[in-house]
Amino acid sequence: MGETRAVMPANDSVYYRDGANHAWALALLKKARLAMFAHFMAALRPTESTRILDIGISDDENEASNFIEKLYPWQHRITGAGLGSGEAVRRAFPQMTFVPITPGERLPFPDRSFDIACSNAVLEHVGDAAARRAFIAEHLRVADRVFLTIPNRWFPVEHHTRLPLLHYHPRLFRRVIAGTRLDYWAHPANLDFLDAAQLRAEWPGRVEVLPTGLRLGRFSSNLAAIVG
Repeated sequence: MGETRAVMPANDSVYYRDGANHAWALALLKKARLAMFAHFMAALRPTESTRILDIGISDDENEASNFIEKLYPWQHRITGAGLGSGEAVRRAFPQMTFVPITPGERLPFPDRSFDIACSNAVLEHVGDAAARRAFIAEHLRVADRVFLTIPNRWFPVEHHTRLPLLHYHPRLFRRVIAGTRLDYWAHPANLDFLDAAQLRAEWPGRVEVLPTGLRLGRFSSNLAAIVG
């Protein structure tokens, strides 16, 4: 595991600028994340003694971000790993521990430091398949159990741009938005489109992949990868 790298997107403020910049979009996002939290609690059944690492905690604190920290009953058992200073999350969640991390470097924790490692909507931003495998491997290195969620590429509306259906054809999607105000999302290094089959194929070992968020069967808004 010595060469595994933890890769993180530069900043998720672009997401809240483009994908959740209207009240209705934020309301749907919040509803999906409430459902994901309920799924997390039901699937992994954490207790007050459970040590949780949240990888990719957001510096953009709003009503839909950092749903684990907002809803988890034992905030003092959470370590949030994120980019930046963490000032906003430290103010919002004073009982949790914030640890800064750096793109391209391993997570600064020994093996099996936590009972559960989780991340929400990060994997699709880390880069190519090798970077995704490295990011997943870090979850599995630092914790016994994993709860990782991603946007489902088959959800009819693309999460980051609110464009309907166009992302079903990634090359066309990238050509159409290149050079526009949405250009950030035209680059695979910033956004890739993942589904259950690809997630299973890139996962090193046994994993359960289930729909979560706004549940519409194959077209659900999100997918959860669960280990343990």
